[in-house]
This record gives sequence, C-alpha cells and structure tokens, in this order.
Amino acid sequence: MEYQFESMGPTIRIVVLVFLLVSVLIALGLVVLLAALPGHIARTRKHPQATAINVCGLLGLPTGVLWVLAMVWANLESTSDGASQQPSKELTSVSEQLVALEQAIAKLESAQAKGPA
Repeated sequence: MEYQFESMGPTIRIVVLVFLLVSVLIALGLVVLLAALPGHIARTRKHPQATAINVCGLLGLPTGVLWVLAMVWANLESTSDGASQQPSKELTSVSEQLVALEQAIAKLESAQAKGPA
C-alpha cells in the first residue's frame, strides 16, 4: 500500500517541527507578557511599588496565585508621594454628627441622673 505523499515524508516532518517550535515560542511569549502585565499597569499608573508588583507578577507565573495578588495590588489606588489620603468630606461630616449625638446623649444622661426637680 503506497501513500500519495510518501516521497514528501522528510519535508513534512521538518515543516511540522518548525511549526511546533514557532507555536511553543509564541505561547511562551504570551505567557511572559501576561506575567508582566501587573508591572506594566503599575508603571502606567505611577504606583510607588511598581517594581515589587512586577516581581510579584513574574514570580506568580508558575502558580497564578501571586499573579492575581499582583493584579489587585497594581490596581489599588495609592498616592504617588506615599502620603496617606485625606478622609472624604462625607466621612468628616458623619464623624462630626457622631460627636454631636454623643454630646446630646451625655446631656440627657446627666439630666436623667439629677432626677426630677
């Protein structure tokens, strides 16, 4: 039994080998680009710990757990100078209302402790 392309056997093997090698290199390149994505995001957003995020993303390449952590870390908001953020106006307003309510409760308790006059 003869095959129609039997004479092309060695050529086809070489073509398939080259195709497989190129496919593996492309897949490896995509994995490395994906691993470096958290570091790229952090540098773009001017994150103060961009280098650490990049290392965490690359070390997370084998497991994936550190890579997810690096993605979250890269997307967290942070100030560029490392200073803590100021509380929002709403939070300040709520804390002022809480202080006022505590003072009102203290006045009512002191009036109740004196008893009826």
